Amino acid sequence: MAPEAAFCPHCGAQLRVQPVQGEIIDGTKRFARNRPIRPGRAARLSIVPGLGHWYAGAPLKGLAFFAAIIGPLVVGTELDLTVVGAMVGIPLDLGGLGLWAFCAYDAYRTARNRMRPAA
Repeated sequence: MAPEAAFCPHCGAQLRVQPVQGEIIDGTKRFARNRPIRPGRAARLSIVPGLGHWYAGAPLKGLAFFAAIIGPLVVGTELDLTVVGAMVGIPLDLGGLGLWAFCAYDAYRTARNRMRPAA
């Protein structure tokens, strides 16, 4: 079977068409090899802030949570609700713990939204 001739739409000259060789790359095979994302595992991995997001496929979000929770602890300014807590009566470190809990919840939610089918 001879290949059909192709012509330039502008000048009408016959184009040299190279035959296609090789296999077609199908991304679904690589995708099928991935293990499914488990939301519960993402939440449990959030014991280390940001690790659950990394597992769920949102590494930048995980890095942001890690920096927001661990950064102030390293600098020594601990994330607390000192001013707000004094007015409302909230214990001081509830701000940092609350953000850490939200990190676990958000990792769970992110993993649930990005769940892959089991291979």
